[in-house]
Amino acid sequence: MKRVLMRPHGSQRGYMLLLVLVALVAMMISGIALVRSIDTNQLVAGNLASRNSTVHSADLAVQQAVNWIQANATNGVLFADSTANGYYAEEQEPNWTHPNVWSVCTTTTGATPCYTANDGAGNQVSWLIHRMCSIAGAPGTPNQFCSSLNGTASSAGNSYSSDAIIFTGLPKNFYRISIQVTGPRNTTTLTQAFVTL
Repeated sequence: MKRVLMRPHGSQRGYMLLLVLVALVAMMISGIALVRSIDTNQLVAGNLASRNSTVHSADLAVQQAVNWIQANATNGVLFADSTANGYYAEEQEPNWTHPNVWSVCTTTTGATPCYTANDGAGNQVSWLIHRMCSIAGAPGTPNQFCSSLNGTASSAGNSYSSDAIIFTGLPKNFYRISIQVTGPRNTTTLTQAFVTL
């Protein structure tokens, strides 16, 4: 008969148990880090999608503002401020991040052309138009200085190149369209575009 020698319980140290516990803690920390990384990536992707949505809404607002300018280009409305429509006949440099700048469109009662409460993508869109002139008034008003183009390049063959001959024609005023879009994830986009008509 063979004898089996067993160590007494008092001489076992438990190193393996300690090693397994350390490995479990390391695996748990790496698992938590992986979950947090996935959550962060999803938040970043969602924020980028929300920002892109606000940029697309701003593009649509530019077109709406251009349509408003074109609709009022011949009736004299563009010579004076029309704050209810978000239009200013002179150049201004407001603090674009201040809420009062945009309140002209958002606090008026009824439907205003310069504000959309929900554009279908959950965005609130406001636009303001500034004619790039020193003061309000019709062309030829004393002390009136406007950023404008002379001539009509598309119909008279003029060129707007710096060294080209400029033929006489009707001046075209510049208009700055500023758009603020606020998205559902507190994403705010400020976009500006210059047009001439």
